[in-house]
Amino acid sequence: MLEKIKEMLDKVVSSFSKKSNPPPKSRIVVGINQVDEMIPDGWDERLNSPTNEAEKQIQNRCEDIIRTLSKEIEISELNIEYYSALKRYRLIPLLTKIIQNSYAGFKIGSVDPADPFELADSDVKAAVDKKRREKGEHDSNKINLEDLKKVMSLEDFNLISDKLEQETKYPPKVAVIGKSGVGKTTTINNLFNAQLKTSPTTVGTTKAQTKEFTLSTGGTLTVVDLPGYGRSEAEDREYKKIYEAIIPECDIVLLILQANTRDFPDDIEMIKEITALLKTNPIPRRI
Repeated sequence: MLEKIKEMLDKVVSSFSKKSNPPPKSRIVVGINQVDEMIPDGWDERLNSPTNEAEKQIQNRCEDIIRTLSKEIEISELNIEYYSALKRYRLIPLLTKIIQNSYAGFKIGSVDPADPFELADSDVKAAVDKKRREKGEHDSNKINLEDLKKVMSLEDFNLISDKLEQETKYPPKVAVIGKSGVGKTTTINNLFNAQLKTSPTTVGTTKAQTKEFTLSTGGTLTVVDLPGYGRSEAEDREYKKIYEAIIPECDIVLLILQANTRDFPDDIEMIKEITALLKTNPIPRRI
């Protein structure tokens, strides 16, 4: 087992040592929320998940939306993910895309989204908890820093230790934006599943909720819940000032749109504006 781990770590060390630049990251992810509303009769409340047939319908409809959006905006289809914040459905794929496109130091193990089985029936939850405990008792992938010392040189160990320290040195900052009522707050609460540490702050003449969460690996994660756009031209003009002040300071922007609608012109325009804004502003911090 240790030899297998060493082989894997050798590849990690090699990737750390490369001088080439990392692949470009767009710093924006589009989330298609409320997919459970697409098939209200196809949701299994006992399991808190869609039926097999409903899941296929959700996937097909969302893939159609993603193709439509990709023709209008500059970001890749790989930066668009569908989910349901309320039902805690597909939060891991969404979080993965956010982490993959962020320059700041938080990884998939740093944030645990809210558990979807907490909303399932008690007998289902109990069965899932039992399986998790059994798996945890025999999880051979868990390894701590002391174990690493046994299978690698001191030089390589220090390289990985320094890299891990760098990755958690700067608290990542995520901006969350979308139309009013699209589920920004629910997404933040269930996606990051962390306790509120700071009180909301007021920015300019409108409000942007700034929340600071503790990461399981240490350090903090700052999430800015921006005011929703699309209600009126007057509000949008005021909010644009807030966006222009806050978004360039963020490592990643999560723009949320509603799944059960085809009214995307405002969202498409906002994605274009944010993309242009990020292009003209440098990355706030690099690992």
